[in-house]
Amino acid sequence: MRRLILAEKFSAARRLAQILSEGMAEKVRADVSSYFTFSSGGDDVIVFPLRGHIVEIDYPESARDWAATDLDALVDLEPIRQESPPALHDALRGLADSIDEVVLATDYDREGELIGVEALETIRHKHPDLPARRARFSAMTTSEVRRAFENLVEPDWALAEAAAARQRIDLAWGAVLTRFLTVECGSERQVLSAGRVQTPTLRLAADRQRDREDFVPRPFWNVVLVTGDPPFEASAVGGPFWDESGARALVALAGLGDTAKVQRIERREQREPPPAPFNTTSFLAHASRLGHSASRAMAAAQELYVRGEISYPRTDNTVYPPSLPVREILDRLRKSPYQDYVERLLERPELEASHGPIHTTDHPPIHPTAAPAKRRAGVRASVYDMIARRFLATLSPPSLSTITEVHLRVGDTEFVAVGQATVEPGWREILPEDRKVTDLPPLREDEELAVREVRIVEDHTMPPSLHTQGTLLLAMQRLGLGTKSTRHEILDLLFRRQYVSGRSIRTTAAGRALVDALTIYGPDVTDPGMTQHLEDRMTAIAEGRTTLAEVVDESRRDLHEVLAELRAHQPSLVRWLRDATFLEKDYGPCDACPDGRMVRRRARNGWSFLGCSRFPACRNRLRLSALGQRLPWTRPEAVPEAMRPPPETAAA
Repeated sequence: MRRLILAEKFSAARRLAQILSEGMAEKVRADVSSYFTFSSGGDDVIVFPLRGHIVEIDYPESARDWAATDLDALVDLEPIRQESPPALHDALRGLADSIDEVVLATDYDREGELIGVEALETIRHKHPDLPARRARFSAMTTSEVRRAFENLVEPDWALAEAAAARQRIDLAWGAVLTRFLTVECGSERQVLSAGRVQTPTLRLAADRQRDREDFVPRPFWNVVLVTGDPPFEASAVGGPFWDESGARALVALAGLGDTAKVQRIERREQREPPPAPFNTTSFLAHASRLGHSASRAMAAAQELYVRGEISYPRTDNTVYPPSLPVREILDRLRKSPYQDYVERLLERPELEASHGPIHTTDHPPIHPTAAPAKRRAGVRASVYDMIARRFLATLSPPSLSTITEVHLRVGDTEFVAVGQATVEPGWREILPEDRKVTDLPPLREDEELAVREVRIVEDHTMPPSLHTQGTLLLAMQRLGLGTKSTRHEILDLLFRRQYVSGRSIRTTAAGRALVDALTIYGPDVTDPGMTQHLEDRMTAIAEGRTTLAEVVDESRRDLHEVLAELRAHQPSLVRWLRDATFLEKDYGPCDACPDGRMVRRRARNGWSFLGCSRFPACRNRLRLSALGQRLPWTRPEAVPEAMRPPPETAAA
């Protein structure tokens, strides 16, 4: 028998070949894509990488003209299948007649299933009756991969259809909304992008920024006592005070006493359970807190997965399945920087893992599968350390501490001081707290302490924090925007479209204008409810409760209604968007022609520059500093070629 194994990418194909052939696979160089061959049990095996999606869907050439295409017709237009790259499909067709079975070994999720089915469709076009089976695994470890190939199953056609439905729905919504806003509401050749998930996500960031801008801080006052040896602080009971006179009256009452008397001491035990295991969204949120962008963290996790160091990083699950070999994984971590902690866990007679609220049948929560490879400090090392520590924490006992409350009286004023002491660090040993835990000095009831200071401390209420990538991902998960596999891509898209910027996410003038205009004149586009409904319908496809055709037809009806609403308010949208986007990009009059304005442009290589709005009639250009200042362009020959904007991008 000759078997063809389809892997998602080259690195995955190489890893599978190494495991299944026990290191005996041979690399075959080909024009389009190298692959691996070996013999096993009398069978000849080919492991072929697919490079991700090898089929793109797009509208036919007749619908490529944005201005000439009727948008209502575009909503109902069937997209066409395009092979990309064609040479790879030719290679698959060339193998079709010589193989007896295909095994899909792509990532086991919606996108991975569709990638495998795309290749299978190409092969079956040449060999219609070719058998196909599926290898499902959650980690690229030797035991997981071999177990999967010993228990091959049927491909999940419904799962692939759910991914195909997403492609068609997102193509229609993105194309129709973007063309309408750009052609009928935009300015010249500036692209105004909108989408089914992208725009509601942008609204989340804009709403949080608006809440922060509209926030009016309110002052308040606390009365603080400094006493004891060593000194510690206590706060007045009844605070904070919204009127400073109340705080001053309390200080006056406290001034009637010379000492602080300990009236009573209360102690209680605090038990802090370990955190839940990582799913994709919580993992990316934590990575954001460490300073990694969601897209970089996911890329690093994918690389670690392919190398066999962690489990599959795209999962909604927060509950370890009973079949997870926890002690076996811990044993693999003996030779790692976590050795001492691992040894203590293995000595425990029972290991009870923590869990979160989400229990699904897809991949288990993200966890390490092998000791880390030796590598320099960087994103991959940081991501592995984060995942390994979280896994060890989920298997650890709770953290126990003692909370001490000391009630003191100075004159007629009562104060309370709170201290915390760690009794058993538990999981906090592997995941220490960011804040410092402080205890109070030894005290006894009726003890009298010298008063060092009684002061008033003024403070203000704090505005809501801007969204970070992490908090925005959590909000997207809560509202059902996107999926575990696409949320980080949506955030990356918003940054690339220059709708948002910064680690603490702020909307640009263009992003704010788009959201504000659509919230008023096309609220369904920015409402998470419609997007969440379509996500639920695509899940229904994966579960076999409906079909691709039914969900796509429903989406088309919704899009027709949205388009009609936008058209009804087109004049208002035009005024709003053109004014806002012009103000954002206008840098003053052109000094080379009487009618032009210097506006911000972006070249293909990503560099920003200033160009005349009358381009190509006027080709005046200026450099733009990192602070947004106009700088002289100097001599054209002195400007590096990579920084010279080509003529066709001057209005990009």
